[in-house]
Amino acid sequence: MTEIQTHDVGLARRLADSPREAGATRYAVKSVWRTLQGEGAWAGRPAVFVRFVGCNMWTGYERDRERDAARGHACAGFCDTDFTKEESVRLSAEALAAEVGQTGAGGVDLVVLTGGEPLLQADAPLIDALHDRGFEVAVETNGTVRLAEAFGGPEGWPDWIVCSPKLPARQTVIEVADELKLVVPAYQPDAYAEVADRVRPHRLGTRTRRYLWVQPEDGPRLAEATRLAVRLAQADPRWRVSVQTHKILDVD
Repeated sequence: MTEIQTHDVGLARRLADSPREAGATRYAVKSVWRTLQGEGAWAGRPAVFVRFVGCNMWTGYERDRERDAARGHACAGFCDTDFTKEESVRLSAEALAAEVGQTGAGGVDLVVLTGGEPLLQADAPLIDALHDRGFEVAVETNGTVRLAEAFGGPEGWPDWIVCSPKLPARQTVIEVADELKLVVPAYQPDAYAEVADRVRPHRLGTRTRRYLWVQPEDGPRLAEATRLAVRLAQADPRWRVSVQTHKILDVD
């Protein structure tokens, strides 16, 4: 079984919950930490990560792993992330943006909102607060929540959107993304062709291309998954193999 990874478990010891204010959102946050983006188009770039509590695929507790995987959420079988409520805090947009700013002090200008499923909480006021502190905002989502539902109009959306589907394509309702990442063998390109068409092309060299990734599942099936990822990319060059460089570099 994959070991669950934790980050900055002292956040709740350093910060108190923000006061309740009428009409203001408080975000349940598990951890905030400074690291390198390990995957995708921005691999190797210094970033501040914000991990939100909660997911709509599984509870995050070992006792529920097999149950939630049996419900058709294959990710529950290999997820190694701790997004449970223990040691979390509830922060206002301003308090969370301030913590991100302090954590990234010295020139880090990318913040990555992750989870769990960050679109269950992240909203336009939080994006605005992070923009006000000079951050480019990326989000890593499973694509089951529409951007319009989370953020309203496009002017309130994050700057960079990474979608890693965890349900069939028909239930991956996100309108657009900048990167599509499929964790193989559970999720494979043939099943997500329509979702791939929603990925916005970006200029790479002299051409525009979509960032489409197949990423080997970490854990006991890594060798098998790596061979499959290589075969898939070789068979369809629109797809590239994503490597979790933060694990190779041994950084959180």
